[in-house]
Amino acid sequence: LAQRLAMLPVDLVVSSSYLRARSTAALIAEVTGARHVIPVRQGSTWVDLPADDPDVRNHASLLREIDVPSELQGLGFQDPRARAIQHAAMAVADQPDGHHSDEENLHDLWRRAEEIRRYLEASKEQLVVVVSHGGILKVWVAHLMFTAVPGLDTSDQLAAYRGFTRLGWWDNTGVLSLRFSREQGWMWLMTDIQHLQPEYFSFMPSGPRVAQSAPDAGAEYLGGKDDRS
Repeated sequence: LAQRLAMLPVDLVVSSSYLRARSTAALIAEVTGARHVIPVRQGSTWVDLPADDPDVRNHASLLREIDVPSELQGLGFQDPRARAIQHAAMAVADQPDGHHSDEENLHDLWRRAEEIRRYLEASKEQLVVVVSHGGILKVWVAHLMFTAVPGLDTSDQLAAYRGFTRLGWWDNTGVLSLRFSREQGWMWLMTDIQHLQPEYFSFMPSGPRVAQSAPDAGAEYLGGKDDRS
């Protein structure tokens, strides 16, 4: 992924504080020469800390993966206890104050996606690479599709938002290319998995291929998903 982005004039790399995202972002920052920061919560605001600042681990990061019930830690996906916890959390996720324990519900995620949007819109850099995780990135992109909606106030809005966040627009690991302008807002330009070739496409039938070229997307924000299996 770093080699794929090396040709771009990257101004800034921002990432989650989780090791898997931080490591990917560090490689991208190294090959592009861009600064790498992690926005973390300090008081009521998000503050950029250098990625190598040890204090990063003491704060919640803006781009962290979705918070799930902490009692899931150590349980396998197929564990009946895990399934029971997940079902209990999903049963109240539509309620503004509904929580099984310490997870983020749909309303919490809406608010965090809005904070991500505002954070990026306030950036003075021209091209920013965002390295985060599949769940929260889907929530964020879904939020961008719903910016005309002031909140999740009706059952139809909740159902549409939840359905949109479950769609799979990219595979492990994809690059979403988006552009923001004050006049036009956000535009989702493309999803790019070119950097995964050729091994990723080894399942496809062999045969002659025709080279194709694509115009420069000119994106200002790239959302790189880093949920590696």
